Amino acid sequence: MFATSSTHSVVDPDAVLSTVTDRRAQLELILALTQKMLQVAEQPQWELVGKLEAERSHLISSFFETKPTVDEAEHVASVILEVLAADKKIIALSAIEQRNILVSSQKMHLGKQAAQAYSMSNK
Repeated sequence: MFATSSTHSVVDPDAVLSTVTDRRAQLELILALTQKMLQVAEQPQWELVGKLEAERSHLISSFFETKPTVDEAEHVASVILEVLAADKKIIALSAIEQRNILVSSQKMHLGKQAAQAYSMSNK
């Protein structure tokens, strides 16, 4: 269901929902998308993470249009906990990436200031 080509095609949620009618399979797809998001975040490919998250969000909304049954409750809760744990890791990775970008930006700014100071002192 996932394309792994270099173009990073992602899942078409509507196509998946039309073929995946088993609620357990829908949950497994949500979990698989979540795991793919974590994998992609570790690369890091944040644009693709965002696309996968949008698709996962659509699938989650569609899944919960029907209230889970008592029989499904334990499995649903388990998947929710796994999704939350993965999301926590993704958020931590994004915070690290954000700090790296900030540090890089600050270094560029300092370099620009140093270049300006150097050019001013040579006048």
